[in-house]
Parts: sequence; C-alpha cells; structure tokens
Amino acid sequence: MIVAVVVATVLLSAAGILSIVHVARSTSVPDRAVGLDLVTSVLVNLLAVLTAWSYLPAVAVRILLLTLLAFLGSVAVARFVDRTRA
Repeated sequence: MIVAVVVATVLLSAAGILSIVHVARSTSVPDRAVGLDLVTSVLVNLLAVLTAWSYLPAVAVRILLLTLLAFLGSVAVARFVDRTRA
C-alpha cells in the first residue's frame, strides 16, 4: 500500500507541476481554463490518495466541495468565453 501511495503521489505531483507550467506559459483564456481544470483534477486525486492512505473520511467532504467548485468555475469560464466570442 505504501509503495502505491508513493508512486501515485510522485506521478500526480509531476502532473501538477507540468500543468502549472502549462498555465503559466499559455496565452489564451480557454487554454488557461483547461490548465486550471487539470490542476484542480490533480488536487482532487491527491486528496483521494490521502483519503485512501489515512482512512480519514472527513477529507472526502473536501473532495466533493473542491469538485463542485471546479465544476462551477469551469461553467463560469465557458460562459464568459462564449459571450466574448459572440
């Protein structure tokens, strides 16, 4: 179990760093929105690994809240981009 947690954490950390670099280098709003969605997905997955490793069910509530916040943010950015292109 420890090896799986370490491997998952290392891979998710690498994905998070690469997606932050992607957000920093992108020039358009939709590209940054996709990058920030990826960062949020990585954070949700890191919290899921933490929950599986530590058996803390209170972290699951934070996962749900972060997922809801990410969804609402994605919808808001999509509506903003749709209005600016029309």
